[in-house]
Parts: sequence; structure tokens; C-alpha cells
Amino acid sequence: MTNKKENLRLLISLGLAGVMVAAILWLISKLSSTIITTSSNPTQTSSSVGNKPSVMNLGTRILLKVQTYPEKTDGVKAFAEKDFTTAVIKFTASLKNNPNDPETLIYLNNAKIARDNLDNLKVAVIASINFDPSLSEEILRGVAQAQNEVNNQGGIAGKKLQIVIASAENREDFARVDNELVQDKSIVAAVGVRRNAAVYNQNRLVLVFPIERPNQAENQEKIDNNSINIQPNSSPANYLFHVNPLYDNLIDTHSRYIARQARNVAICGDVRSSRDNSTTSSNQILLEQYTQAIKKYGSNVINTPCNLADKNFDPRAFVDKAIETENASGFLLIPSIRNIYFASKVAQEVKGRKPLFASETMYSATTLQNGKDLEGMVLPVYWHRDANKNNPFAKNAFQLWNGQVNQRTAGAYDALQAIIAGLKQDTTREGLQRVLSNPNFSTSGATGMIKFSASGERQGEALLVKVERCESCSSGTGYDFALLNKK
Repeated sequence: MTNKKENLRLLISLGLAGVMVAAILWLISKLSSTIITTSSNPTQTSSSVGNKPSVMNLGTRILLKVQTYPEKTDGVKAFAEKDFTTAVIKFTASLKNNPNDPETLIYLNNAKIARDNLDNLKVAVIASINFDPSLSEEILRGVAQAQNEVNNQGGIAGKKLQIVIASAENREDFARVDNELVQDKSIVAAVGVRRNAAVYNQNRLVLVFPIERPNQAENQEKIDNNSINIQPNSSPANYLFHVNPLYDNLIDTHSRYIARQARNVAICGDVRSSRDNSTTSSNQILLEQYTQAIKKYGSNVINTPCNLADKNFDPRAFVDKAIETENASGFLLIPSIRNIYFASKVAQEVKGRKPLFASETMYSATTLQNGKDLEGMVLPVYWHRDANKNNPFAKNAFQLWNGQVNQRTAGAYDALQAIIAGLKQDTTREGLQRVLSNPNFSTSGATGMIKFSASGERQGEALLVKVERCESCSSGTGYDFALLNKK
């Protein structure tokens, strides 16, 4: 009897042990399937760093939160659950409610690729939506339009174009954006602006700048030198390309015009103190560059300070002092996009008293909403829809987005158009760089013929536009940007 009991206990123990081993093996297999990613899957992006989610997104998060319809929320949820048929239906419905949403159009094209399990090429767009939603939306609009067009035309070498949106949630995520992009080998190129872009040269990932900022040209030489110094045995090939002429071109053209119109120029900048004292803000650099250029052409810059970022700034007191004390004969506004409103307050005080000028930042729909106060203001731009009326971009953009677009959208469109043209010849990272660097490379875009120098720069001249009253114009504000003869 005792032996029977012991045998029974032994059988029970072995059975329990077997169940436990089976359970452990099952758990391990589940964890492994969660961690391992398959690069051929059109819905996969790079893995997250540590416990933080990836900064890259194909359609599982809503980043542009303005006018979010339930259909878009449902589409994102379906995309995350890999129910791509439903995602396509929901994103399509959302675009009917809000056709001016570039994020939804990108997600819709990505969902179609995933639904049909199509071969694809993956390009990233860097959009810091939390920090500059207006600029990010304008850039996404150009990228979305280019993606939509090429996919509707059959794609690139039989492969559809998929767009990854890389967006930092906070300042600490900026480095993560760069690192995740260059480490994800499924990404063949990127569109966006980075303050320190050396990592793209070092890791051989083409980065095309859709817009220009005053400190980009200054950083370019440092980036190239850093890349060569850090990896002395690697190729010094340049992976950074500028789809617009460098910012110095805008400043020079505009300053020459300003100096002809005004002998004493008052400048209103938008300078915030940096957390890092070793760095200088983009707007501070722009203010200094304008000051030097205006003086070069024979005019003076008055000393009365004007900082649009100062919460105690008094527009009326500034304008009165500049005119009455220092004989200001013209005013130049250099706001950040977020402070166009405060620049308009200065314009209200200047109105009709002296000529008014502004940096290209004010080439924005927000400016036209304040057209009554800004009428007559002259600013420099890279692109204007009337500069080349035979170019279909502006018309196509208006039909797609139900509204006019600006040069930041045109620049983003051209950045992706350059990448698309390059990928039609070579779909590898290194091959794409060689194609874009080839002196025989060229392609047509919103801003005309795109062609890069060996250093990745684009040659060209700036245009000047003027805020003018208009009858039944498409802006819906009663004002528009009219193209001037820059000569």
C-alpha cells in the first residue's frame, strides 16, 4: 500500500513538473515573438530604446491633434491592431471630414501598403510636432502630397513609398530621433531639419533639408569636419542636401532691397535665452546676419532694443522711441512662427508711418489674417505660386488641401521629390547618396529644377513678396502675398 502511495505521489509530481515546464516554454515563446521584429513587415519600425516607445510612427499615434475626428481615432486604433482594412476605411472617412490633414493622408497610404502587403521603400520625415506644430504640419503636407502622387503613379521601381513620422515628445528625445533613424536599416532616407546632423553623415543616411534656417550654413562646415575627424578611415561623402538655396541668399537679397528703401532701420527680433549658454538661438543669429547685411549695403541699424520674446515688451513705446529719438525710417520684423501675433502688434503702431519689412517666417497664413495691419510689408521667399505659373504644384496642392500652401510645404515636397528621383536609380542608402551627388542629377519640383552641388547645396535666388489687398482671393482674408520684381 505504501509503495502504491509513493508511486502515485511520484506520478503527480512528474505531472506537475511537466505542466510547469510547458508553461515556462510557452511564456518564453510569447515573449520572443513580441520582442523580435521582421524587417519585411511593412508595419514595423525600429525597436524602442529601453522602456520608452519608439519615436517613429507609421500610423498608430495621433500627433496632429487639431480637429481630430472620431474616424481618425478609429483608424489609428485599427492600424495598431493590424486591422488594415478597417484602418483604410476610417482614414478615408476622416479625410472627407478634414481634407487638410496631412497626417491622415500619410497614414492612409501606409495602411494601404500594409493591407495589401506590398513591397515598399521607407523614408522618414522629422516633424517636431510638440514644439512647432504649424511648421511640422506644413512640412508633413508637402511630404504627404509627394507620397500620394508617387504611389498613385505606381510607386518606385515597383515598390510603394511608405512614410515614417519621427517626432520627439520632449527635448531629451531629439537625440533619440537621430539615433533611431540612422539605426533602422529599413529607412533609406530622411526629410527634416536637425541642429546637429553629423550623425547622418557618420551613418550614411541621406538627409534632405526641406527648409533653411540661418544657422544651418554655419553648422555645415562643422558637420563635415566632425564627420571626417570622428571617422578618419571612412569616406567623407556628404549625405546632407539642401533643397533650397542657403539662408544667406534670402538675407542678402532682402537687405539690399531694405537699404534702398530706408536709411535707418529698426529691427525687432525674437530672442529667447538659451538653457545652454554655449549655444545661440536661431533668431539671434538671424538678427545679427541681417544687421551685417543691411550695413553692408549702406544703411544703419538703430540701437533702440526690440525683443518680441520679452513678456514686458511695449510695441507702442518702442515704435515711438525709434522714430522720434533715432529717426527710424523703416522697421524689420524677425519673429518666430509662434510670435507672429506680437510682430503684428508692432506693425499696428508702424502702420502708414514708415516702410515695413519682415523675415520669411511671416510668409504664413497667420500673417494674412492680420493683413489690415501688415499691408505693404515686404519679405523674402524661396517660392511663390506665380513665379512659375506653368508649374502644376500650386494647383495640385490647392485641389488636394482645399487651400493655398506656402514655401515650407513646397520645400518639403521638393525634398521628397529629390529622394524619389534618386531612389528610381538606386534604392540603397549609399547608392542614393551617389545619385544625388552626381553633377548630372536633376529633377523637377515645386521650386523648379533641383540640382545639388558636390557639397549638397542648391544654387538659386530669393524672391520678394508684398502683402497687398485683393478681391475674392483664395486666402479668404482679403489680403495676399503679391510677387515683386526683386530688381
